[in-house]
Amino acid sequence: MKTVMVSAPGKIIIAGEYAVLADAPAISMAIDKRARVSIREHDKKTHVLKTSGFINKELLFIVNNNGEIEWLSGTPDNPVRIFFECMWQQVNICPSIYYEFIFDTAGFYDEEAKLKYGIGSSAALMVALAGAFIEIFKLSLGAKELALKAHRDFQGANGSGVDIATSMEGGIIKYFRKENKVPVSLEFPCDLKFRIFWSGTPVSTPEQLKKIKRFSKKSFLDLKTTAVRFASNWNQNNQLFLKYLDEYTDALMEFSKEYDLNIFDHKHNILVDLAKKKNNLVYKPCGAGGDIGICIASSVELLDDFEKSANHSGFVSLNLQLDKVGLTLGS
Repeated sequence: MKTVMVSAPGKIIIAGEYAVLADAPAISMAIDKRARVSIREHDKKTHVLKTSGFINKELLFIVNNNGEIEWLSGTPDNPVRIFFECMWQQVNICPSIYYEFIFDTAGFYDEEAKLKYGIGSSAALMVALAGAFIEIFKLSLGAKELALKAHRDFQGANGSGVDIATSMEGGIIKYFRKENKVPVSLEFPCDLKFRIFWSGTPVSTPEQLKKIKRFSKKSFLDLKTTAVRFASNWNQNNQLFLKYLDEYTDALMEFSKEYDLNIFDHKHNILVDLAKKKNNLVYKPCGAGGDIGICIASSVELLDDFEKSANHSGFVSLNLQLDKVGLTLGS
């Protein structure tokens, strides 16, 4: 019986969150926590959807003659059902064979606290699912196109698509929301080091994005200016890199205050203030939510000292590294 296995990495936004919605570049990095999807034929008379990770579920369903899912278990508002339906509605197939679909996002949540990290689990899973669907059902669609449409449906069409692009590409990318602009691959500055921290408080990205739907592009002007400056100086010397990242962090803080986004809540503001007292070190929260933060410094020693203070403030150090591989078949 045929089996397909696919994986895709999560991500963090180094800079450009929110500004990307006003056509500024976002700098996004794939990290080595991967969402995995496997699809295999089986001899049962229903399809089975199993999930492990933040949500552990087993749901049964059949597909009617119109290609629509008819669930045999689970409540209508179950997020697993909604997520899967967003993909299924894009392909509208009527398989003659029954399948078992397995989602694994175990690396994206804290097992002890039972809380999800904000490192792009839904986008990584959607990219992996798109790749698996294309392989098992021999679809002519592109994985990025399919994942992007399904994920926007799942998030209410509010996102920029940077998370999907990062999971597709892997590595570090400079991403533009405009469809005719191809992501640019970047290398992390060789003399700089980074460490990623979790505040321990999950934040809903879709809820954050709903807050800014009413904003005009003029609202993003300062944030956009600093995001462009940072991205333009990515390959310059490390002093400029840290200087412009610090400027962007300040602009993001003002943007958050002005529009009540609370990005620097959950003690991120404490770590930002701490970092500003140090030379050759910058800390900022990452992404639309603000539950994850990154510290970038010129040495491991500086990071080690900062980590002690971050841990003392209740932050968890996540052992996350750059993942240079994007969507992958067979793992």
